[in-house]
Amino acid sequence: MLTSEAENIIRHWRSGQTEYPVSSSGTTGEPGTFLLKRNLIELSCRITGEALSITPEDRIHCCLPLTKVGGLMQLFRSEVWGVPIDVAEPTANPLLNYSGTATIISLTPMQLSHIWADENSRKSLLKFRIVLLGGAGIPASLEKEITALEKPSFYHTYGMTETYSHVALRRIGEPGFRFILPTKASLEENGCLQISNAITENRVLQTNDVALFAKDCSFTILGRADNVINSGGIKIAAEAVESVIQAYSGVTEGTFFCAGLPDDVLGEKLVLVVLQGIAAPDLQKIPFEPSYLRPKAIITAEKFLYTETNKIRRKDTMALICS
Repeated sequence: MLTSEAENIIRHWRSGQTEYPVSSSGTTGEPGTFLLKRNLIELSCRITGEALSITPEDRIHCCLPLTKVGGLMQLFRSEVWGVPIDVAEPTANPLLNYSGTATIISLTPMQLSHIWADENSRKSLLKFRIVLLGGAGIPASLEKEITALEKPSFYHTYGMTETYSHVALRRIGEPGFRFILPTKASLEENGCLQISNAITENRVLQTNDVALFAKDCSFTILGRADNVINSGGIKIAAEAVESVIQAYSGVTEGTFFCAGLPDDVLGEKLVLVVLQGIAAPDLQKIPFEPSYLRPKAIITAEKFLYTETNKIRRKDTMALICS
């Protein structure tokens, strides 16, 4: 089953359209519109198909916005792979009352959290062969639960609009991402990842993601450079602190975040911002290591501002709080 929007995109693809505009969230710069090229779309689809061992028996269930690369590329994969696709409106729990027979699904971690909290939705998820998770970090407590499952195969994806969705995958339970195509990768002075491969047409793509490479060439993402808090000369990745808080408190993703507030002594003070109506975790009971990762204060916000894909607009929300 396809939406009218999906049918229109597929019609243009089958007619030979060579470029497709898609909105970019700004991983490599300012948000804007990016043009996807047909030859690179096909290359990305083939590489992903090989990495996931796609077969003619597979079927895609798309429940991400088609205005973003994560949703749009699923339509193209179905065409390149020659497999059917179902398209549903994006919702917090896209498997609520689901009765389809798809084998592959792509979700945000927030969608996965909602699915996991509902018994029937969770049963539906377990019937899939492959679950791709992207767009944000995965709560540690949830990752621990899905790691123990024999099926489906869960993959955390790394990529952006400019790389035609993911260029690296991390099998859930493994520590780092691995590129799925030959890639030259390095770190800039500020620790941000630079990559160059066939998808970037061998041009160096500068990301805003602070990364760390392991000896086996896998890598982890510590967070975005613009979310780094400089407190007393120590650079703290907000996402790293949030992962610890979520692992030990179970607070729901999207209802809290860490940020820096101006401080006369530290320069920036690490604080925890919690949405009004949400019980704040007891920070003293959480084993932060090193101890400077423990937020110095908790702030309650009347509301958060979100992007189209339900990511917190941190700077805008902080500006609203401080106004």
